[in-house]
Amino acid sequence: MNGSVYPCRFVAIYKEKIWGGRALERLFGRTLPPGARVGESWELADLPQGVSVVANGPRRGTPLTDLTRDWGRSLLGGARAAGDGRFPLLLKLLDANDILSLQVHPDQRAVREIGPAAALKTECWYVLESRGGYVYKGTAPDVTPRQFRRAVETALVEQIERVVRRIDVAAGDFHYLPAGTVHALGPGVVVAEVQTPSDTTYRVTDWGRGRETHLDRAMQCIRFGLTGEPPPGAQDERLLETSFFAVYRRTGARGGQVKLTEGRCAAAMVLAGRGAVRHGGSTEAEVPFRAGDTLLLPAGLTRCEIVAADDCAWLEVTLPE
Repeated sequence: MNGSVYPCRFVAIYKEKIWGGRALERLFGRTLPPGARVGESWELADLPQGVSVVANGPRRGTPLTDLTRDWGRSLLGGARAAGDGRFPLLLKLLDANDILSLQVHPDQRAVREIGPAAALKTECWYVLESRGGYVYKGTAPDVTPRQFRRAVETALVEQIERVVRRIDVAAGDFHYLPAGTVHALGPGVVVAEVQTPSDTTYRVTDWGRGRETHLDRAMQCIRFGLTGEPPPGAQDERLLETSFFAVYRRTGARGGQVKLTEGRCAAAMVLAGRGAVRHGGSTEAEVPFRAGDTLLLPAGLTRCEIVAADDCAWLEVTLPE
C-alpha cells in the first residue's frame, strides 16, 4: 500500500540541552517550549530516542518508521533502509549557546570492537549563524594519544586546546566530521547537521559541568590526525559525497523554478527564503516552505521543483543507491 507519495514536512522534536538556547525562535520564528534551552531540533529522525511524525498531507500523523515501510521503494528508490528497517538519515538543527562537550563518535572499526552498544556516526555541519564562534575539529598535528590523554586529564582548557584544532567559523562555512574525529561546537554557533542515524556519542571532557564522560571509550574511537579536510567529492554545488549521503548547497532566484533530483530519495533543509515544492507539474500539488523547514522528497516524485517566492537557499541531501 504505497499510495501516492508527496513531499513531507515533519513535526520538530526539540531536545533541551545544558548548552542550548533560543536561537531557533529568533532565526526561524519557531515556537519553542517555554523557558527551555533547546540545543537540538530533530528535523528528520527515525531512532528509538525520537521518531519524526508527518506534519502535512494525507499521511499527517504517520511516524517516519511507518512511512518508510509503507512507501518502500517509492520513498527510498535504490537506497537501503537501515538494518532495522528505519530511515537511513538523521537531520538536525543545533543551537550552541554554550560550548558542547568535546566528543567523538565511533567508526566501523570501533563499532566492531565495542559491540551492539555502539553505532557508526559520521556527520557534517553547515554554519547558519556564528556570533564570533568557533569549533574544535580534529587533533593538533603530531599529537600522540598519550599527550592527548594527559592534557585532557588536567581538565584545564588551555592544556586541552593545545591538543585539538580550534577553527573560527562564519555563516556559510561547512565542516565534514567523519566518524573518529574529535570535535565540539563552540558558543554562539547555529548549524544544520546531516548525519548517519546514530546517537552514539562519547564525551572526552564536559568542561567541568559534571556530566558523565567516557575517556577510555573515546580514546578507543579517536583517529589521530583525522580532520575531515578536504571534504570528499566537493565540487561546485556539491559540498560532500560519502557512502552514506551527499550534500549540495543550492539556490533559487525569486520567481524562478529549480529542478530537484528525481528518482532518488532526498531531503531539503531550507536555509533562507520561502516558496513551495511542486511535483507532477501541477500547481495544486505544492507543499509550501520557509526558512528553517526540512522536507523529505520521495524517490517516486516526478517533475519535482522548487518554486521560489523569495531568493532561496537550501541544502539538498541525497541517499546513495
